[in-house]
Amino acid sequence: MKKLMGLLAGGMMAVALTACTPTSQNSGQRRTAPPAGATQESQVDGALEKEQMVVDEDPAVTVCIYSVNADKTGLAQNIDAVDGEELDAQELVNKMIELGVIEEGITVTKFENKDGALTLELSALQGAKDDLIVTAVANTFIQNYEADTLSLTVAGEKIGGGDLTFNKEFKKLK
Repeated sequence: MKKLMGLLAGGMMAVALTACTPTSQNSGQRRTAPPAGATQESQVDGALEKEQMVVDEDPAVTVCIYSVNADKTGLAQNIDAVDGEELDAQELVNKMIELGVIEEGITVTKFENKDGALTLELSALQGAKDDLIVTAVANTFIQNYEADTLSLTVAGEKIGGGDLTFNKEFKKLK
């Protein structure tokens, strides 16, 4: 009886080990590409990553827009995107209008970028006398165009008494 129990236990262990062993499913063909419609993924540093780059149909440029903060003592940075493959001055102004930095209806009359010196002429700007608004416009254009200075003109009138530079202390201006 002990022999029978030993043989039965040994047989069950053999069956259990065989069932737990990984098997190779080699059917003689090796697939090199995923089937149509499948997304191919790979492990990179322990994380699953897609090997195909996701391409957005509409190109956009990431921009930083400066706006007046809630307590009107400085500026806040807003990261957003404008449509297009290249940065456009009117699109940047439109984004400032969309975020409420400047009023609607403003157009870029003239824009030049010569060796890091920007020249910007706007059709209007109600906040032309407000240092916060002028600094928001200057910082936005200087940072996004990676420029050194901005000469700002509104409806033919020079704003700021000279070339404006990026204000690093934008968080607390008043």
